[in-house]
Amino acid sequence: MDRNFVNIIGYQFEKVHTGVLRWLLDSKNRVVSIEQKYEILKRIYRICGKKIDFDQHEIANITCIPEYSFGRRRKIDLVVKIDLFKNCTKYLVIEMKVDSIPYERQLEGTYIDFMQNKNCDNNDVIFLLFLFGASQVWKGLNPQGFVVFRLNEIIEVFSKLDINENIYRDWIKALKEEDIRKNNIELNIDKTKNIWDGDYWKDKGYRIWFPLFYYIYNELRKTSKRFEEWDIYSGQNNPVMNWSKGWLEKNFFGSKIYFYWEFNYEAFVLKVMLDEENKMSQNNLKKLRSKIVKICEPESNGIGYQTQNRYGTYNSIYKWKFNFKEKSFSEIMIETDRILDRIHPQLESL
Repeated sequence: MDRNFVNIIGYQFEKVHTGVLRWLLDSKNRVVSIEQKYEILKRIYRICGKKIDFDQHEIANITCIPEYSFGRRRKIDLVVKIDLFKNCTKYLVIEMKVDSIPYERQLEGTYIDFMQNKNCDNNDVIFLLFLFGASQVWKGLNPQGFVVFRLNEIIEVFSKLDINENIYRDWIKALKEEDIRKNNIELNIDKTKNIWDGDYWKDKGYRIWFPLFYYIYNELRKTSKRFEEWDIYSGQNNPVMNWSKGWLEKNFFGSKIYFYWEFNYEAFVLKVMLDEENKMSQNNLKKLRSKIVKICEPESNGIGYQTQNRYGTYNSIYKWKFNFKEKSFSEIMIETDRILDRIHPQLESL
């Protein structure tokens, strides 16, 4: 049985990582020397492209505040307050995600609220977004004011420190194991007899099913000629890899609709979103569905089929059911790109 405290509690819990960061940096923990705390700060500044503008001997106190709040409005995962002897304060404002996909609007709100609340100079605060798990598949670079640290950068900052404590060793080991899981997803698919064997994935430390498929999708899109155009996020009931440039607005029977394309688990699906303000009738959607199915059927390739005739805001029209175990990621995306090349122009011309 795994004896690593991170895995016993659960790697997926943000509070585990918040707690370790607080343990490493807060002045109250004298087990970690000021030399090592300062080394961490120097590395963070360097990766952010900033020169650290204070020396170790200038630090009076470091206070780590988890769930830093502005009344009822907002909570920040961790604020690191660095008080200097020269009556100056520096801040690290850290938001963390493990498996959930970041929202830029939330980050923008954190940036604006903190700057307004503290009224501090831009040179005195660094905003950091730490992505510890499947959240790394998010393609955002540096949203307003934030510098994004994925596992590579997090490990670069915190590894190889002179700290001889189990808390530190366990945490670094857990980070490196997660990085291996992310990079070996296709190899681990090859080794399993059944991609839907939950016990197999859990034994290897993966969280199922959304985080697992985020990692799968991340490798899948790398083999597409549209690599930069695939966004990964959570749908209502399933993980999603959406073709971001495939949203197509049309008007049928006097109603606005949007065609869009996405993966849901192993299926690639053509969908239509109805406009709620002037919603297309169920009967007209049925007529539209028949028209679209006729376009898709010549490209079924033995794995495509018409979906059930359901009616709602989001409606699946046609589905191609891939098998991620039997076909390579490259083969799947070659076929997917071919489907888009053949069908999407026909939708545009309707």
